[in-house]
Amino acid sequence: MSNTQKLSIRLLRDGLTPTDAVRDGVDLTEWPKLEGALISLATLGGGAPKWARFLELSEGEKKRVFNHTAFGLVFVQASSRWFAISFGMGHVKLDPAAFEQDFGLRVVLNAVDPKQLKSADVRTPDENTLSRRTQTSRGSDQTAFAIDIERDLVRGLAGTPKDAAFGSYVAGTDGLTLNRKLEVDGLVQACADAYAIYQKTDYKANFAWIDQIRHIRDQALIEKLDAKLIEAMAKAVDNGETERIHLAFPVIYDPEKSSLIRYKGFRSWQLYADLDLPGYLDALKEREKTEYTDEDLRNHTVHEVDDDGRDCGGKWKLRDCVIFETDLDGSTYVLSGGRWYQIDQDLAKEVQEFFDKTPKIKLPEAEVDETEEVYNKRIAGLDADMICLDRRLIKPTGWSTTMEACDFLSRDRQLIHIKDKTSSSRLSHLFSQGTVSARVLAIDPPSRDSVRAKVVTVQGETGQAGYEDILPKSDEHFTRSDFTVVYGVIVASEQPKLPFFSLVSFRQAARELDALGYRYAFAWIEKPKTASKGKAKRGAKGEVAEPEVVE
Repeated sequence: MSNTQKLSIRLLRDGLTPTDAVRDGVDLTEWPKLEGALISLATLGGGAPKWARFLELSEGEKKRVFNHTAFGLVFVQASSRWFAISFGMGHVKLDPAAFEQDFGLRVVLNAVDPKQLKSADVRTPDENTLSRRTQTSRGSDQTAFAIDIERDLVRGLAGTPKDAAFGSYVAGTDGLTLNRKLEVDGLVQACADAYAIYQKTDYKANFAWIDQIRHIRDQALIEKLDAKLIEAMAKAVDNGETERIHLAFPVIYDPEKSSLIRYKGFRSWQLYADLDLPGYLDALKEREKTEYTDEDLRNHTVHEVDDDGRDCGGKWKLRDCVIFETDLDGSTYVLSGGRWYQIDQDLAKEVQEFFDKTPKIKLPEAEVDETEEVYNKRIAGLDADMICLDRRLIKPTGWSTTMEACDFLSRDRQLIHIKDKTSSSRLSHLFSQGTVSARVLAIDPPSRDSVRAKVVTVQGETGQAGYEDILPKSDEHFTRSDFTVVYGVIVASEQPKLPFFSLVSFRQAARELDALGYRYAFAWIEKPKTASKGKAKRGAKGEVAEPEVVE
């Protein structure tokens, strides 16, 4: 009787052979068990574990815990294609570039019972890229995994196959994990069955959304897309053309930090208030940089620094900070957080059209180099029929933390939230802030009394009047449709544009506000571009930071 064996199967790219798919030092020999098959058996490393040093074990004690890690690789042909089956740590001896992307995931999508999913690996490629694994105690449908089909990338799924003959359990990303009853002579048939399922399109019945945003890992395609990025950066350096390209922190922004930005890798010592493309271009110009190459993209870095230009926070490769959208062969691609994604054309069109149809309002313009905080302080002094509640925090009922109701409350019953466009993470926070505040004001009446109290305090400090009754008291009727949640984004661009994932986030926020009964609107807050010579941020001693000897 056959035993259940756990198989780890990968599909080689068409035209490649086993010798193309293994790393240096792996020897393949013919395996007589299966016709035409190849095999590699060996051990990895060998010695005492790392914790032996921590425990200060003697040489005699180390010999007692000496270990090897074994691996096996078997290559078989099925359906005119080569497959690699790895055992133990065999997968580390394979070259990932030699295998089909998402082979295992596609097999699982076609093979799994949609009501018997057990695990999902999901990545959200916005702001700080988030990865999570969600598991259920029993088979469930996809709704149990809280997958956002417009933003999340499903990197792996696991569950029970519809056809018990194929296996009792399947899991897949690029590789396929398959639990199946078989003997060694059934390996070829198992691979053939997996390949047949891989070619199907059954997944479109329940998982069609999986193709909306696809992570690109094909190196040849990535090189083409990187070439378009270099071309766009070269144009920006040459003539300042920056359409569809900007810089954003690849991590979640901390609004409490006041670090400056410095660009390194080309001996620049200018400091900037914000991470943005005009500042980077200014730094390049300061160093008389007139051409841009792929080497620049690889070697230039972004650093958070203090007023004297010394590192005081995070640092990232410039490429990881680039947000870039481009078209290639009829498809739209987005670079975010250092990764390329292909966007479904219908989805890209839908989110842009939704934003284009969103009501727009006019807010006071920003000044050169103004951050969100500086802008809010200056506008607060102008009144402009708005009262500033920036950093005036309230604590909703049952909360252990505080929140900000809005940056400005207008006489026209607008709850205005402000952020600059320096970072996708700031924009995500902006949209979230608006919906959270709106929900709290709607379902927690005492929170409105707290906001009213903050308004009274600000009026006492500024001499403004007449704002305390804009929000109803907790015991008064609150007509949500009388209020408009406004998202204001500070931007230094003649033709501002939200990046794709920010458009998706905005549409989701707007739909939630609509469901809550509010109106919503958007405002581009214009500010002049950084001057050609650059407004370098001065250090604490009033001097521009000096260049470091070593970058």
